[in-house]
Amino acid sequence: MEQALITLSQYVGDPAVTILLSTHRTHPDNRQDSINLKKLATRAEKDLYARYDKRDVWPVLEKIKEAESTVNHDYNLDTLAIFAAKDFLQVSRLPVETTDRVVIGDRFEIRPLLKAQQQSEHYYIITVARQKIRLLEAFNDKIVKEVKNDDFPYLNSYFTTDPMKLQQDDIIDNLLKEFFNTADKRFKTYYRENPLPVILLGDTRNIAFYQENMDISNIVIATHPGSFDDTSDHEIAGVTFPLIRQYIAQQQTTAMNAIDRAQSAQKLLTDLNDIYTAAEAGQADTLYLEQTYFQPGIIKDGVISVTPDGADVTLSVIDSVLNKNGKVVFLPENTLHTYQGMALVTRF
Repeated sequence: MEQALITLSQYVGDPAVTILLSTHRTHPDNRQDSINLKKLATRAEKDLYARYDKRDVWPVLEKIKEAESTVNHDYNLDTLAIFAAKDFLQVSRLPVETTDRVVIGDRFEIRPLLKAQQQSEHYYIITVARQKIRLLEAFNDKIVKEVKNDDFPYLNSYFTTDPMKLQQDDIIDNLLKEFFNTADKRFKTYYRENPLPVILLGDTRNIAFYQENMDISNIVIATHPGSFDDTSDHEIAGVTFPLIRQYIAQQQTTAMNAIDRAQSAQKLLTDLNDIYTAAEAGQADTLYLEQTYFQPGIIKDGVISVTPDGADVTLSVIDSVLNKNGKVVFLPENTLHTYQGMALVTRF
């Protein structure tokens, strides 16, 4: 998600269309998603023709139609986001709620993606046992898929039936180490393509031994004991989701501690114009803002003027931070009430 976010934040082109659709995870509710998407696409078409020359509209509409025809609503989460321009198309499924709307401008509406990144967690689950290792991919409380191919589930072929060898712990440990090493090498292929945090499930001793043999360190965010060789997706999600919620809460605590340290070091900005100026100058390390923060205004000659009938200038601030390699972190409502909803930690 992070790479998708960076790509979207860097795109500039008029018209850039963002379609946000509230979707359903299960059948038969998801039957109405394709109908509602068509309604939003029709609204986008009407608005585009009202604002732009038809020659600028046609290629954008082709991208939207392409998205409509290729989206499989059986895999919907809570929100479907379509980002379309004449030379660009990206479709994202998000595990956070939204209101149906069409946003047209020279940039995409990336805040839902930002909020999804902060409020949810995309992660791998590896179930570790002596005879079988499973690999699953999850979003929050939903198992997206279990890898089922030549790589996983991975069955242990490094075993022995020799009764003499079975009585020698070092031989058994070496065979188990070989099994775990091979499993980890198979997993690394998936991690390199899509690096995500990992939760390990299984016997406590097996988990510890597996972690010792992982080539990539510091990617395991939680572990949980138990046997999960044949556990259903629903049962596994019931175990991992509380761990993910705890992890997200820890991240929020870490964010507040970072803000406190920055304030003590006089590296914290809270004035909107100071934040925007620092972001434009490449001085932004991390922008923190509440999930519901909204500030209407206009930007002229590098200065933000707050006006009740202006556009939300928050998006421009976010764009400036991301485009200069800064980070953006959303926090729960009222977390930053001391700072009027937004604060920036500077690099120096």
